[in-house]
Amino acid sequence: MAYSIIPSSKIDAIVTVERDDLDSYCDSLPEPIIARPFVKTVRGRGLELFLKFPGALVRLVEDGVPCIFPSFDMVVFELDGVPNVDISRLMPKTAYYQHLN
Repeated sequence: MAYSIIPSSKIDAIVTVERDDLDSYCDSLPEPIIARPFVKTVRGRGLELFLKFPGALVRLVEDGVPCIFPSFDMVVFELDGVPNVDISRLMPKTAYYQHLN
């Protein structure tokens, strides 16, 4: 069975956003856009965070390198208080990763 990390709707643009710019980027999304986060498992390393909204996929990076979080809790902490991001549907699939700390 094949899996895709990209949710099923069409992606017109893939954007990278620096971790330090996440709040301002999400705050600048035009209304009524609300980004939905999801994570990709990076085997042996942790979880890579993405945001999805109509037509775009946002990859979170730090100094141009994808941000990898060692636990689901750290992903939630990163997104806590970020404007225009709906974390209500972000659920861990714990069978796919282990806490790395």
